[in-house]
Amino acid sequence: MNKKICVYSAPYPGLESYCDMIDFTAGLGLGALEGFCHFELSAPDIEAAKRIREYADKKNVTCPCFSVFADIYHDDPAEKTEWLCRFADVAKILGSPYLHHTVIGDCFDHPGVLAKKEELFELGIKLVRDVTDYAASIGIGTVYEDQGFVFNGVEGFGRFLGEVDRPVGVVADTGNVSQTGDTIADFVTAFGSRVKHAHVKDWAFFPSDPGGYLPTLDGRFACDVELGKGEIDVAGAVALLKSFGYDGYYALEFSGKTPSDPAYRASLEKLSGILG
Repeated sequence: MNKKICVYSAPYPGLESYCDMIDFTAGLGLGALEGFCHFELSAPDIEAAKRIREYADKKNVTCPCFSVFADIYHDDPAEKTEWLCRFADVAKILGSPYLHHTVIGDCFDHPGVLAKKEELFELGIKLVRDVTDYAASIGIGTVYEDQGFVFNGVEGFGRFLGEVDRPVGVVADTGNVSQTGDTIADFVTAFGSRVKHAHVKDWAFFPSDPGGYLPTLDGRFACDVELGKGEIDVAGAVALLKSFGYDGYYALEFSGKTPSDPAYRASLEKLSGILG
């Protein structure tokens, strides 16, 4: 298995703790796990982070990025800022160089979000500045991905990077940018020099939603599928990232499947082959 693959710490059925996730990662022969705000770290818990770091070190598993689901669409932005700053503390304890977080929880509800786009953009910029400033003060970088309908697409994400006025990094997500009609090649071409981390997924698109699929601006619906079975040019995106000198981790995002699912293992093997 390619050593640049990072396991995305999704709450897969059958895995009930960070120790389980670390064991799963090590069992695949991989040494990197992207943390997420669940299990013992559903809230920023310093003591839990210390225990997780100790166990990860024993298993030779590192945390190249720690991700947090945050939502200023429903939650108080000031309280969310403080909460995210505490997760920056957690990221530092885990040895992660980067904190990654969403800004708008309902990022896939485009009718609701787009009606408040300017207000949410302004609130999001302030949140990101404040969290980034604190994270920088403790030696942690912040990174942001192409996601949803506000901070996404070449135009929307370019505006975000321009207005945030901080040296934030970029997470290149191979699927998410498709929601806006742009491709991952468009996104990497525009922002490749700032990419610090990558999320890899493949999506298939459908004309209707049978339940749980993600809407796109052109009226289609997307869902995760086994790598190579969808419409995302993952291999092309990897080649383009490498042309920009990217040498970081590629976190496989394959939601809604158990770790024992053959499609999950097949996706890992496919990604390993793409990376070479």
